[in-house]
Amino acid sequence: MKRPTVIFSLVMLTTVVVILFATRPGLESRRLSQAEFIALVRSNRLAKVQVYYPAKLRRIDGIPVMLNEVRGTFYQTDAASEIMKPGGVPAESDFVAEVHLTSELEAKLVTGTNFSMVSPAFQKVREWIVRSK
Repeated sequence: MKRPTVIFSLVMLTTVVVILFATRPGLESRRLSQAEFIALVRSNRLAKVQVYYPAKLRRIDGIPVMLNEVRGTFYQTDAASEIMKPGGVPAESDFVAEVHLTSELEAKLVTGTNFSMVSPAFQKVREWIVRSK
């Protein structure tokens, strides 16, 4: 086999492995409701946020609503609503939510430094991988 073909094959294999690890669903991810997600945003407890675009049309109680998938981590709190810091590092939990992003909510998320947007191309690769399992 020619050397460029081997290098290209290794790069492609590495890319697939990275995508598999990046898109695998977390076993311990907590599914949040719209209200829980909004409460985390308002209390500034979101550590990392990934919003998947474009929004998908879903029916909730027969009403069509555009919902975005949102994944990330939030800071855990104790009974006094203080962020838990075992060993001096804030404790984080993974979450998944399908939420309707209002312009106000989206603006608050986008202005944070912990925000990232996931493009449609990445979504298609992720869906293909999930279906293949």
